[in-house]
Formats: sequence, C-alpha cells, structure tokens
Amino acid sequence: MSTHAPTMPPLFAVPQADPLVMLNRCMQERRQPIGSNGTASLAGRGELQAGQVPLAVSSLTPAARKLSEVRMEDVIAAPDLCALEPDVLRRAALETLIDGVWVLTIDGTIVYRNAAAAAMENLHWQRAGRIGTMRELVMSPDKLSQLLRLSHAFSEYHLMSDELGQQQAHSIGLEMQVLYDGSGKASGISLHARDLSREWGREQFLQDRHIELEQAYARLKETQMQLLQSEKMASIGQLAAGVAHEINNPIGYVHSNLGTLQNYSRGLLLLLEAYDRLSAALPEEARHLIAPIDELKSRFDYPFLQQDLPQLVEESREGIERVKKIVLDLRDFSHSGDLENEEWVATDVHRGLESTLNIVWNEIKYKAEVRRDFGELPPIQCVPSQLNQVFLNLLVNASQAIGTHGEIAIVTRCLEEEVCISISDTGSGMSPEQLQRIFDPFYTTKPVGQGTGLGLSLSYGIVQKHGGRIEVESAEGVGSTFNVFLPIQRVAP
Repeated sequence: MSTHAPTMPPLFAVPQADPLVMLNRCMQERRQPIGSNGTASLAGRGELQAGQVPLAVSSLTPAARKLSEVRMEDVIAAPDLCALEPDVLRRAALETLIDGVWVLTIDGTIVYRNAAAAAMENLHWQRAGRIGTMRELVMSPDKLSQLLRLSHAFSEYHLMSDELGQQQAHSIGLEMQVLYDGSGKASGISLHARDLSREWGREQFLQDRHIELEQAYARLKETQMQLLQSEKMASIGQLAAGVAHEINNPIGYVHSNLGTLQNYSRGLLLLLEAYDRLSAALPEEARHLIAPIDELKSRFDYPFLQQDLPQLVEESREGIERVKKIVLDLRDFSHSGDLENEEWVATDVHRGLESTLNIVWNEIKYKAEVRRDFGELPPIQCVPSQLNQVFLNLLVNASQAIGTHGEIAIVTRCLEEEVCISISDTGSGMSPEQLQRIFDPFYTTKPVGQGTGLGLSLSYGIVQKHGGRIEVESAEGVGSTFNVFLPIQRVAP
C-alpha cells in the first residue's frame, strides 16, 4: 500500500538547500525584463548586473521602486534576517514561491515577476482550444479591459513545453486581481498562478487511500468476525471436553450396570427354564397349583419375553459402548495438545483416523461413502490430538466440497522413514489460483459464514511442526487429494 502521494513534476525546480543560497540561485536564474513587444528570453541572463533585480518599468511607485533596488548580496550577507527591512524579506519570500506571481501596470507592462512566473512564461499556454504565449492568452487588451470591469477573475490554463509533450501538461489556476490606490483608482494588476495538477494528484492520492482504507477496514472486519468465530469454536471445544469428562462417569455406571443386568437376566431365565421343566413334570392332579403361573405367562407373553430380553440387554450394551466411544473420542479430540509441552507418544495413525471419523460421521454420512485403504503402518511419534485436528479439518473440507453425494477415500502407506495419509474427495475441486492460497490464514473458498479460513492454515502449521509436509492435487470438477507426509520418528526442531 502506497504511503506517499504521487507528485506531478514541478513546472520549475526550486533548489531545496540553504534558504539564503536558494534566494541567490533564484536571483541568478532571473530573466531579462519584457520589452514593449512582450517577448522574453532566458538567453539574456548573462546581461544582468550582479545582484540587481531586473524590473521593466520606467515609472514606479516609491514602494515598488524601493523593492526593485533590493540587492540579493545584501540578503545573503546579512548576519541576522530579522535586521533586514520588511521589503527585502517580502521580496526574498516571493522569489522562493512555487506559485507564479506577477505585478502589472494597467496597460499590461510587467513590473515584477518571481522565478516561478518567469519559468511559466516560457511554456505554451492553452485554454479553450487556443494555444499561444502568456501575453497572447492572458495579457491581451481585451482580457485586461474585461478584468478592469470585473476587478477579479479566475481561469484555468494548461501549460506545456516541447520537451514535456502534451501528455505532461500542467494545469494551473490563474487568479487576476485589479489593484487600487488610496483614492480608489485602478493602479495595477496582480496575477497569481497555482499549479492545480499537484493538488489534483494529492486529491487523487487521498481518494485512493480512502478506497484502500475502506477495503482494509472491510477485510479487518471480516477477519474480526472469523477470529470471533474461531474463539467461539475454541470455547465450544473446551466446553465439549468438560462435558465429555462429566458424561464419561455416568456412562461408566450405566455400562457396568448393563453388564451386571445381562448376567442377572441370564440367571433368571435359566431359573425360569428350570421351573418350566419342573412344572412339566408335575402329575395331572397337581397342575391346578400352577394355573396362576400359566395365566401370568399368557398375560405377559412369556415366550416372547424369554426370547427378546437377552436381545434388548445386548443391544443396550452395544449402544452404550458406542456412546462411550464417542465421548472418549470427543474428550481426546477436544484435548488441546501443545506441540512443545505435550508429551509425544507412539501412536497408531489408523486409530486416530477412525476416532476422527467417529466424531465427524454425522457430517459425512449423508453426503459421501467412505472408502478405507489402510496399509501396514508402524506407530509414529506425534501429539495424537494435534494430528486428529488435521484429519478432522481435511475430512470436513472433503465432505463440504461434495455437492450432493460422492466418495471420500482414505489411503495410508508406509514410505521408508515416513508415512503418507491421503484423503481424497470427488467434490468440486479448486483452480490453480485457489491452490496457491489455500494455506493462507483466513482464506476460504466456502460461502460466507461456512468457513473461517483457518482450518488448512492450522493443519499446515501442525504438520510442519511435526517435521512433515502437505501436498495438494486438485482439478476443477474432479476433486482434490491432500497427501500428508509424517516422519515415523520425531524430528529434532
């Protein structure tokens, strides 16, 4: 982002050195007075007397005559600027302006011009399709007569030189003001030319900066929302870890009690079977004694209960086993493993994949079939919870990339000193431009509100800190494959 306003090349060069030296240079650059024919040339510079200010007027007011007699040597040699006369200081200030200043008589004779004005006079002046000298376009008798009637006028002109070319033309604003003496009689004319191109350049720079700031603010606001969402998800993760820990205890009770209940129900059923065998062995004259029992058996559909009760208990045990596994996976997954402080352990990658699939199964099961192609992998040194985070991000992204229904393939292979975990999808794929940015923080290809743009960035950092790498292959309309390479043994940082 640019921090400096682009500037137009100045109409003339004002030396940026010591002020007194600058004044002397400006005086050395003064041109000859304009004669009665209104022409001027820089060729006559050498004809000026040293230190004498050239003024072209035969009759001056006392104040103007005093100003015309200022010698720049007196200004340069002055030990203290405060000791100089005000007229000398005013003249010195005028000579260093980047604006052009002229003082004319009523008939258009120039009695004073500063260095900037002298430079402007040598350029081609253009207005309303007309190109000419300053004398022709500004100081013509018609223009001066019109100014005397109006007292004040402002016009814009384009100044060009043969060297710059029309493409480098400067736009100036020329303010013309009639000067009056004490009696109210017009005694002269002042001209003030200001380079508008520089102001327009600054204005354009400010407008560009404003647009850039608005865009930066929009990006910052979006980033803030993503950070808030990320913080919210982190809080939910911590809450889930706590809830999983709290749920784990009662689930343990239920799981244990169901096991006991299964044993008790088997014993009761064996006891009832023994009673059935005993009742069947009773003589006919004693069967009236078991009539109430037969009635209860009929009322509660004893044969069905005898068959269904073991199945109910077994299904309940299977259900609680699954709940327990989900809670344990959630607790392990929600545990925030620190790569530097967390203990690295030898981990079964397949177990981590299955655990993560169990967590995200609700996200995947309606959109994709999961195909597993697991090879023989040795345990690898890692922080399991961190790797599970990587697997989760890749699996969720694969699921979200699939439009209606597709396939997610998980392939694992052992490659000498490292293992490779490939997660592929048959989703929409990515363009080469998107592939170049997918690991940038806060960059996402998902619709607004469906992604923070942090998942792949965090995954890339986790894998990199494990000494591994992520390689991506993708084609639009075909799908994407993320290959995660991890060393078997921990790599020293």
